[in-house]
Amino acid sequence: MTASTIRPCDISDYPALKSFDEFMGDRRIDMQQGSLLVATLESAVVGYAKVAHSEFMGWPLLSIVCVAPSSRRQGIGRDLVEGARLATQWLRLYTSTEASNMPMRKLLKSCDAKEIGFTDDLNMSGEREILFRLK
Repeated sequence: MTASTIRPCDISDYPALKSFDEFMGDRRIDMQQGSLLVATLESAVVGYAKVAHSEFMGWPLLSIVCVAPSSRRQGIGRDLVEGARLATQWLRLYTSTEASNMPMRKLLKSCDAKEIGFTDDLNMSGEREILFRLK
């Protein structure tokens, strides 16, 4: 596994993010709000994480981790989660994932995320959402 560099996102990163982003929303708005971190390998942007500053009952929420398909299974997702978790501005940090998202659950376990509960019928699919505390 190659270690990636984690840094705050810059507007110049937008074309790279747009090329592999599979989530709804406009990342330019997230960039403007200062809620994105990017992962780079050899100066190429290969992933991003979004931390919504007060989305979980007033606490920050790691709401998206996205890695370019060509760069998956190299530890970049873990680097992004750890980058968000270790950021000094967060007193606490939470995240969640659907019960069936085993890759994300495995990733969170490798980052020592603590499972703290769940909620049903939160998503349109009705699937159980598992809640985690990262910090």
